[in-house]
Amino acid sequence: MHGTPEPLYLRAWQAKLRCAAVLLLYNAAGYMALNHFPFPKYHDVPRVPVLDELPLLPWTILPYLSVYVLVGLAVLLQPDEEGVRRYLKASLAAFSVTYVLFALFPTRMERIPLPEEGSAWLWAFRLTRAVDEPHTCLPSLHITNCVLPVLAVLGTRLWPWFSLWAVAIAASTLTTSQHLFLDIPAGAATGLAGWALAGRRRGRAAAERG
Repeated sequence: MHGTPEPLYLRAWQAKLRCAAVLLLYNAAGYMALNHFPFPKYHDVPRVPVLDELPLLPWTILPYLSVYVLVGLAVLLQPDEEGVRRYLKASLAAFSVTYVLFALFPTRMERIPLPEEGSAWLWAFRLTRAVDEPHTCLPSLHITNCVLPVLAVLGTRLWPWFSLWAVAIAASTLTTSQHLFLDIPAGAATGLAGWALAGRRRGRAAAERG
């Protein structure tokens, strides 16, 4: 008689905790260091008509910040330790590529000023802007952290929901004036590159074991 299957979120839970801790530290340390580093020269991100002229919608700071929940769920819902390892390797590779680009091509943008009042979510908006300077915009690490969870659940029933969630977050990067449109495809590209690199390494490791 077979026992009750272990819940998905409990499988490889130690690997998942380690993965989440490493990602949180590497994301925060790398991004914040480069975001606040005083580069001698910054490049302006080109603006795309209409898409970079959207009005500021303060309530969309909620989907914007929900990217951290999306990433956490992507790690939590991996079926085994191998899936966790691939997600970790893909994220580290994508983040590293992004940090190199930040250092070689530091960017800046003008953000729409926040209103003095009128939204219950302005406190979250003000806190976000207090720690996040309008630099290191391209590629968007926010979008990289949207693409990787979607790829991690590709082929499962969660994929359509994760995809819609990622699209909402991508839209919120514009309506919060945290990013410009060109940051989005650039961030998606680094996410895809990280996932491809992790897959290649996994394939090479499997061949060596074979």
